[in-house]
Amino acid sequence: MVQRWALYLRYFPVLTVLVLFQGAGCLVERPSMPTGPAGDTIRVGDTVYVPLEPAWTGFRNPSDVLVGREPFLYVADTDNHRIVMLDLAGRLVGISPPIRRPVALAQDGHFDLLVCAELDTVLPGGRATIGAVFRVKLREAQHDIRRAPIRLAYAEPERPQRRFTAVAVLPDNSYLVARTGPQNTSAIDPDEAVLHVGVDDRLRSPLPTLRPVGVALNAIEGLSGLALSVNGRELVLTQRGQAMHYRVQWLTYATGEASGWRQKFDPTVQSNTLLQPGRFRAPEAAAFDLGGTLYVVDAETDSLYVLSPAGLLVRGYRGEGTYRLRRPSGVTVYNRTLYVADAANGRIVRLRLSTDM
Repeated sequence: MVQRWALYLRYFPVLTVLVLFQGAGCLVERPSMPTGPAGDTIRVGDTVYVPLEPAWTGFRNPSDVLVGREPFLYVADTDNHRIVMLDLAGRLVGISPPIRRPVALAQDGHFDLLVCAELDTVLPGGRATIGAVFRVKLREAQHDIRRAPIRLAYAEPERPQRRFTAVAVLPDNSYLVARTGPQNTSAIDPDEAVLHVGVDDRLRSPLPTLRPVGVALNAIEGLSGLALSVNGRELVLTQRGQAMHYRVQWLTYATGEASGWRQKFDPTVQSNTLLQPGRFRAPEAAAFDLGGTLYVVDAETDSLYVLSPAGLLVRGYRGEGTYRLRRPSGVTVYNRTLYVADAANGRIVRLRLSTDM
């Protein structure tokens, strides 16, 4: 680790200003009171989700959405190379300094935003773009995201083909990062992994349970999302690997002598939605609510799926007409409202159950 971080310091002495990008979309303030439109709902099971008007637009390929601890809403506005900060009524609070292609967000107990993105840099072989995890230090700027320092948290410049696609914070403020890449023949350090990174932003270890070997449970390929339960004891990963039978996997943390992450469900003794091979096509992200219900968005089926703590599908949403989802890529939940990053439509869609309207 000492050699690795010496390399980081050599190539990344201080990260205060990133290269400016052009073409940011226009965001305007939104009404504070949402309303539900007539129609534009879809029934999956016994309940109906209703989209709230208006949808929040002005984004280009928003890949993730997060309700933070404040709570403010953060959007990874990927093709505009920025993080957009909104209040819960949709009013613009601020826009971050440029961050190259942000794709995933989390927030720790110190109110730092953790952002999976990319970094243009110079390596011994010349200019390169590498995967990186950044910290947006909101507290240092009194939560003014426009002035917040952006610091490099984690990168692996010696493996520039790797990308970081998801991040989730544990109760002790250490965090898990999903890493992807094309080289997975190594038994020691394959590109595909879920990493445990400490509060000091130093790698602790990959999760040994999850390996790019096989096609069944614990096999990983094309990691796209991570979600932790409120108590940090349950972990859900989503992945896009076409050969993977289980593209959404639900793990729990076991304590004792055999401590570590283990699959929550055993297909030899249980049957539920998650254990149906091929049930999900291209799941991009997941989120838990306070009660342990799981929400998953699938970019290929253009759908949101809601699963009980037992892993059973209980309801869903695809949308109709102007509220039809197209390549949803992120989801978060707060106070019985779902926020979906509707990537191909360039917007954030809010959903509530009809019984909560």
